[in-house]
Amino acid sequence: MRYYVPYFHWGSKFNAGFKAKMDVERILIRMGVQRIDIFKGKTEETEKIFMPHKLLSLLFRSLVNTDIRKSTVVFQNGTGLDFFISPFLKATFNSGKRVVIIHDVESIRFARKVDVLRERFVFKNFTHAIVHSKKMSEYLKNELKFSGETFILGFFDYLLESIHKEKLLSIPDKANGKYIVAFAGNLAKSKFIERMLHKSSFKDYILYLYGKGYNGEIRKGKLELKGAFHPDELPYKLEGHFGLVWDGEEIETIAGTTGEYLRYNSPHKASLYIVSGLPLIVWKESAIYELVKQYNIGFGVSNLIELDEKLSQVTEDEYKTWKKNIVSLAEILATGKNLEELLRKILEI
Repeated sequence: MRYYVPYFHWGSKFNAGFKAKMDVERILIRMGVQRIDIFKGKTEETEKIFMPHKLLSLLFRSLVNTDIRKSTVVFQNGTGLDFFISPFLKATFNSGKRVVIIHDVESIRFARKVDVLRERFVFKNFTHAIVHSKKMSEYLKNELKFSGETFILGFFDYLLESIHKEKLLSIPDKANGKYIVAFAGNLAKSKFIERMLHKSSFKDYILYLYGKGYNGEIRKGKLELKGAFHPDELPYKLEGHFGLVWDGEEIETIAGTTGEYLRYNSPHKASLYIVSGLPLIVWKESAIYELVKQYNIGFGVSNLIELDEKLSQVTEDEYKTWKKNIVSLAEILATGKNLEELLRKILEI
């Protein structure tokens, strides 16, 4: 048998983290993996209440049922209950595969020693880990002492009901001769946006913002706010020529823990841009820059000040190539084939 623990979610469904975790569940359900009902509230629209006695019941059943002990279980980290649930999974499925799909490694993200200890405890309960990048895999093994097998996901899947190849290939008109660069996310924590207004010339591009939390200055023809949409709806609303992956407060570089985290993780917004048909602009020192080069779907920058110059050098043929390469990758991510292929390899389906 193969089981999965449903995602225990908090907060707004406009959050990209919600979309990423729910897509994983949808892929597991499609693959026929059986749900472990340890939460009340079974639908995506219902907040779930943890029922620990259900976990205890499964553990007791496993003591007399060899098939349960030998079964495979799939778990997504970042539920807020990882510390409690993971040892129960190890005890229950002690002779089977225990797979953790990693969304965030908080010991890198927040650089707190307490997270190192906590994540060492959590991840040691699993035999297989699906990670974002090679560097994240190395961190798990070297810093978090993970002794299991790691599998590199690369880009996250971003499930869509439908994807239109013609739309993905279409090249939008420029806005008054300028490229449109889209940026989507939690705008409240994207402090670099206001700095761009004071330090970027916006000679060759306009920045379109998608999301909530931006209370800064708006300038027509330079920086425009386009609204917030549910993650399932956003790919159909996103406009532009490129999608920007950047974070933090600075535009000269990505400093501090924010920059350090981008060296390891695969931001979900990158997948959003891909399924929306937008080539990527990313930090050259980020983990996904290697993927951008591998798939030839955009370019990297060392800082945002050079964005005008870089965009002025983009040729028509180069942009058409990026768009063409985006299509095949978008079809994989929008249908969940990327994660499904990895899971089939691990689960041996």
